[in-house]
Amino acid sequence: SGEKTENSRGDLDYWVVKLNSQGEIEWDKTLGGNSVDQVMGIQETSDGGYILGGFSFSDLSGEESQNGRGSADYWVIKLDNAGNIQWDKTIGGSNTDYLGSLQETNDGGYILGGSSYSDISGEKTQHSRGGSDFWVVKLDSKGTILWDKTIGGGGEDYLSSVQQTNDTGYILGGASFSDISGEKSETSRGGDDYWGVKISKTGRYWADKTIGGNLNDELSSIKEIEANRFIAGGISYSGISGDKTQRSRGEADFWL
Repeated sequence: SGEKTENSRGDLDYWVVKLNSQGEIEWDKTLGGNSVDQVMGIQETSDGGYILGGFSFSDLSGEESQNGRGSADYWVIKLDNAGNIQWDKTIGGSNTDYLGSLQETNDGGYILGGSSYSDISGEKTQHSRGGSDFWVVKLDSKGTILWDKTIGGGGEDYLSSVQQTNDTGYILGGASFSDISGEKSETSRGGDDYWGVKISKTGRYWADKTIGGNLNDELSSIKEIEANRFIAGGISYSGISGDKTQRSRGEADFWL
């Protein structure tokens, strides 16, 4: 119906629509398996195609070429410039893994970032630090895993943003409820806080920073604006407290 040219594969599917410069539809693609599949990021790639990433509850069915590892898994699809599938990869452990962000890297591969509840299992090579942790996976241009890293504290940590930095390392950002534990070097300010983590090009932990007030503060995006300087944005319920220097305007506000 409407502009959708293909039927649902199951429950929720990835849906990609290509527009021309006039806003006219050139093609659309429905991609999914027999359960819930939710796309969280898309980027045009250097070869003129597209990389899609999100999470999937589906087993082998529809466009999904592999069975699930546990509950939800990372699901990455590479398309050519006409929307044809070149490859897809299911990546996960035995519990729930939600991909939140992905990017093509300067070596032609891809960096994936999200949140994982899994211990060592499936493609996950390190145990959970407690609750949900940041989980970063590096792929080559064909979708083969080069390395993965689990980064977190003893509480719940949710990654929402990953970006390659000028030094070819990565900046990770999200929300954390953890106190000092695991890779988390600073105590919670109250509720959840912004949590930024810098890692090397091979995933080695370098440094982290907790930023927040006395209530919930949830980072959505972090970007390098020049070498070793970053801008972080999200929402905050906190008043003046901790690192927050201005009062709340009411309920949740943008916080930069």
